Amino acid sequence: MYLANDKSLTKLRSNFKKLKIGLCHGVFDIIHQGHLDHFREAKNKVDILVVSVTSSSFVNKGPRQPLNNDFKRVSFLKSIKYIDYIYLNKRPGSSKIISLLKPNVYFKGLDYIKSDHHGNLKSELKYLKKNKGSIIFTKTKLQSSTKIFNKNYDWSSQQRDFLKDMSKIKYNNFLQIFEKLSDETINIIGEPIIDRYIYCDIVGTTSKDPAISVMQSKNLDIGGGVVAAAKMAANFVKHVNLITYGNLKLIKKLIYPYKNIKIKLVSKKKIQHKTRFINSNREEKLLQSTNFRNNNFNDKDYSLFIKEIRKIKKDIIICDFGVGLFKNQLLKFINKLRVKKFVNVQSNSINLGFNLFTKYKKAEYMCLDTREWMLGLRSEKIDEKNLKKNLRSFKNISITKGKQGSTFISNKSSIYTPVFVKSVKDTTGSGDAYFILTSLLKRLSINEKIIPFIGNLYAGMHGQNLGNKIIVKKSELLRNVKSIVNI
Repeated sequence: MYLANDKSLTKLRSNFKKLKIGLCHGVFDIIHQGHLDHFREAKNKVDILVVSVTSSSFVNKGPRQPLNNDFKRVSFLKSIKYIDYIYLNKRPGSSKIISLLKPNVYFKGLDYIKSDHHGNLKSELKYLKKNKGSIIFTKTKLQSSTKIFNKNYDWSSQQRDFLKDMSKIKYNNFLQIFEKLSDETINIIGEPIIDRYIYCDIVGTTSKDPAISVMQSKNLDIGGGVVAAAKMAANFVKHVNLITYGNLKLIKKLIYPYKNIKIKLVSKKKIQHKTRFINSNREEKLLQSTNFRNNNFNDKDYSLFIKEIRKIKKDIIICDFGVGLFKNQLLKFINKLRVKKFVNVQSNSINLGFNLFTKYKKAEYMCLDTREWMLGLRSEKIDEKNLKKNLRSFKNISITKGKQGSTFISNKSSIYTPVFVKSVKDTTGSGDAYFILTSLLKRLSINEKIIPFIGNLYAGMHGQNLGNKIIVKKSELLRNVKSIVNI
């Protein structure tokens, strides 16, 4: 009953050349009556029914799903009498399965008539037609596994209440918001960083010293800092004008494959490297080192940056990572600049206490984490109720709080938003993800509650990967939005 590999698919077809074979494909995480009716109708039309199950690593309904692992989902399907064979598909779609199995009929639910949910159906139909197969949309009543999942998921009362508010907003409204962004051109300035990951196998301790002994297996260089921020933005807008410094050939390599990012290289100053030694088995960080603390820019460098910024007429996104760019005459110029400024000022272990938001006099939007606000305010606590009153020079504010969510404060309201992704793999770049998405959305006239909601969701999705290795795409975010507001 269980088809172990691709060869078994081909063998099944060759063994039953004269029989009518049908294929159903999906995640099948939470089985409901709609699934059973779907399988029953499919089996009534064929001699052999094969069900392929998407492996967990290719399920893109959001970081919370699937609820059940591969083994549990396959095991449950084995108990359904209408199913003859089950195949665990370790690919994003079923095109390869169709080409190997050559089913006479491919079965999908009625919901696929109007929408190709994951963008795979077009390719699947191509292979189906090539092998002289046909598609049938079963007429069973539609039910939502995602809705069942959301209703029974252990959301906190805060999460559930927030999602109920979001569910009142039609999904088409979210689509329209991102459609507006897709025509935008943005300007972004900041410091590039190279995140170097050195994967190591721990072999024990050294014989003479109490030090960990490791064997290096592979190295990986990833664009961080403003490079990662620009790539995030490039998924949502038409053009990104990136003003930065470094080696042009290297920056282009780090930016690839985003062709809608226009690089405006102003200086050839060296790029900060943050090297992280990683345990290969679990991708845990063992140690981090940085090659230098600050760049020293001269008057000529600053003049060239100012020349580029003068060309900007509307607004600018500032990614200040504390590597030395935003100082002296450039900082003075930015503070006098009359365009709208969206600013993120980062404090880390290298610049702690020396890169504070207070160096900026005015901003349309200032986004910092809790510690960065506390450092700038010189306070161990943040009085959120009075924060906006005390910082009138910043029209809008975000306080990101990691697992505790975020607070977005404007002249109109103060919005606390919980997180919707419980566990993350790596928080590197998650703050940048929140900042970029909320900055882009703040540029539009929309329901303000949407801004931190999307920011939190995008940051959580980003945290499912190692650092900035994978930039979450707009299509993936929208699928997660559609899933999570279905409550």
